[in-house]
This record gives sequence, structure tokens and C-alpha cells, in this order.
Amino acid sequence: MASIIFYPDKEKNGESLLLLSFTFNHERLRLSTGLHVPKDDWDQEAQKAKPAKDYGDVNKRLRETVNFFLDKYDELFPKGIKLSKEEVKGKSAEIVEAFKVFTGRKAAINADRISLISYFPIFKERYKNKVTSGYLAHFDSVKNHLEAFQKKNDFRVDFDTIGKEFYFKFTDYLCELGLKPNSVGSHIGRIKRLMNEANEDKLTTNQDHHRRDFKVLTEQVDTVYLTEDEIKALYNMPIEEDKYRKMRDIFVLHCYTGLRHSDWSKVSFEQIHEGNLYVRTQKTNEPVIIPVKPLVMEILKKYKTLEIPYIQRTNTTIRWFCQKAHDEKISKGDIKKWLKIRSHTVRRSFATNAYLAGIPMRDIMQITGHRKTESFLRYIRVTKLETAMKLKDHPFFS
Repeated sequence: MASIIFYPDKEKNGESLLLLSFTFNHERLRLSTGLHVPKDDWDQEAQKAKPAKDYGDVNKRLRETVNFFLDKYDELFPKGIKLSKEEVKGKSAEIVEAFKVFTGRKAAINADRISLISYFPIFKERYKNKVTSGYLAHFDSVKNHLEAFQKKNDFRVDFDTIGKEFYFKFTDYLCELGLKPNSVGSHIGRIKRLMNEANEDKLTTNQDHHRRDFKVLTEQVDTVYLTEDEIKALYNMPIEEDKYRKMRDIFVLHCYTGLRHSDWSKVSFEQIHEGNLYVRTQKTNEPVIIPVKPLVMEILKKYKTLEIPYIQRTNTTIRWFCQKAHDEKISKGDIKKWLKIRSHTVRRSFATNAYLAGIPMRDIMQITGHRKTESFLRYIRVTKLETAMKLKDHPFFS
């Protein structure tokens, strides 16, 4: 709780300077209002000067002062958030500085303080024309998680609290929500990006996000790919429902383009010239030219439009027909593999099958957009046996 009391100082020249005492969180501020009232005209119990008709402006200013302190308290001390003594003292200093602005003793340029949470929309506005909307949407997710974490864990999230304690509590919170290490790591990476930007803007001097223990979590994901035989088996699997059959066909089509989900809707007859598909990718904004297989043309001729649903619905539909493929055991080997398939499987399948077919890596990378060979080799899913089988017909081993 917070309370404010006005009281007169010693009288000088027939008037007393009105002082105030603002009490909150076991802290007390004693400040000058800058207002003067004769001691005999001050009503301590009513907390106003009398008669009211003579002190309308003074009493109005006192009411505004009360509102200022209570509003500032609500802003800096959200309900349910526990703060340390050091944090309370820091907030106390902020109140004093804000009150100086309120009374005109300090320029208002510093009145609006930017917090970490309020910095998110500033960051998004700054980069809205420099990066994709999909990239910026991930920062909305981080912001939502931070706000929910702050409320649930009684932990104030701001520039000065991003450190070791925050890192462990926040990553634990995300893991409890069921997020995988790579997803947790992505959120931490975005917080680090935001902190770097705030450092450059001189909004904070906190550098704890650069510490070794403030690391981006990653794990080697055993992401699957579909072989040529599995792609054909999936394509030939009977599906009665139109929407599931169409999504299956689109999925198969993109096993032969290697495009990301964000670019799936760009495939049409209008984009194909002399047997090549011309696409400018959304993520990198670079032109890509992809040779078109006959099966791609076959699928395009089936449908007037290849309208693609948003990613959540896409993966839900993919899970449906992959569950069907699993239940019907449409391929040999590990049939549980079908349950691991998602929209991104098409790119891995394209890259891996092209590599195993003997297409030079540099040519495949021109389509997938990989710039480093090391990154590409981590991306494709090739076993040692598959590599050996690929190389056995090479002249070197003859």
C-alpha cells in the first residue's frame, strides 16, 4: 500500500512551505511541493487549505500531486510482483526524478522511461521494413512469455534484471510449458538481440546477457527426411477427404522444390518458364530458380489454386495423413518415422535426396539458400551407410 500526507514546514514571513511524506513498501520520501500556505489556513485533518474559495488553485494542485504519486506507484509496483530492497530503492529514485519533472524542476525529456517490455514495439517499428513480418512475429511470442512469466513467478522483468537469476528462472518456466530446448534457445537468442539493441540505444548498461552462462540452448534434432520411395508411396496412398488429399499433394510437390512453407503459395504456372520455377523467397528476399519435375506439373494441373493454410493448420493436416501412413504401414523400415514429419520435412527431403542423387552440393545450396557447406551438411540427413553407397561407384573406389 502507498499513502501520502501533506504538512507545513516552519512559517516564514507569514507563510509555510507545504512538504509531503510519501510512504510505500517500507520506504518513505520527504519532498517539497513548492506550494506555500499560511499555517493558520492549513487544515491538517482535511489535508487542504481553507477557506476553499481562497485556495482553489493550491488545493487543485495538491489533488493532482496525490494522483501523480499513486499513479506512479501503480506503474512501478505492479500487483503480485515482489521486489528486493535494492529494487525498491531504485524505484524510489525514479519517483523522485519523475516528481521533479511534475513540479517543473527538471525538463520533461526524461519523464517517459522505456522498459524492456515497452521496448518490443519500438524494436518492431524500427525493423518492420528491414526483416520479414514472420521474424518480427517471434518477438511478440517472447513478449507474451515474458509478461506471463513475470506475473506467475513474481519476478520483475526489465533491462536491469536480465541476468543469471532471470535466465535460470525463465528457461525453467519455458521448459515447464513444454517447449523444446531449441525453442527455448530461440527465445533466449531474441532477448539477447533486444538487449544488444537497448545497449546501443543507451537504455541500459547491463551486459549480463553476454555472460557465458547466459547461453542459447540447442540440441541436435533427429529430424527425418523422406526417401524417393517413401514420397511416391505417400503420393499413391488413397485419401478420400478432399482437403487432406490436396494438402498431401502440396506436401509431395514441395519435396521436389525445397521451398520453405512461407513460399509454398508462390508455386503456380505463372512462375514456371521453360521448365524452371522462378521464386523470390520471403526469408532471404533472394531469387531462386528450381528445375521442375514432371510430378510437380502433374500436381499443379490437378488444382486451380494451391492456397496454403497458416502453419499450425498445415502441420495439423500433415500429422493426419502421416498418422494414416503410419497406421497403414505404407513403407518398410521404421514406420514411426511418419509421426515425426512436419512441414519443414519437405526441405530436408529435397536437399538429402538431391545430395544422394549426386547433384553437387553447391548447386543444391543455390536452391536451399545455404551459404556454408558446414551448415548444409548438418541440415541434410545422410547416414554413413548412405554416404558409402553413394561413393562406392566413384572412380576412386573402382
